[in-house]
Amino acid sequence: MNPVVSSSHQMSIDFEPGLAERHQSALDCVRECAYTHKHPLKTLAADMDMSQSELSRKLAHNPDDPRRFTLDDLEKFLTATGDMTPIYYLVEKYLEDSDLRQRRALAELVKLAPQLAALIKQATPQ
Repeated sequence: MNPVVSSSHQMSIDFEPGLAERHQSALDCVRECAYTHKHPLKTLAADMDMSQSELSRKLAHNPDDPRRFTLDDLEKFLTATGDMTPIYYLVEKYLEDSDLRQRRALAELVKLAPQLAALIKQATPQ
């Protein structure tokens, strides 16, 4: 999802399809962003004023580990990475209305229709 800022300072959001479907939680989204970021985890951790092992433990979300990824950590993460994907995930999950979600799903189905037709043709006995 990419924010698009127009000249009137009105921000519109272009959703990357399926962001909320691809992640089970906001922490899962943060974890993917951290491990796929162009900078290594060690650099991100340093920019967040913590060690690599501390960040790794927080992202692991081990129920036996008292270290947790907090909202303060999220703010530091966003500042360190510049990656707003976790925010977009939350917006998509909690603010997208069902009509928009349905229209997006229908648009995806229209894109898949040619592939489905070809697969059905291949699967049908001649």
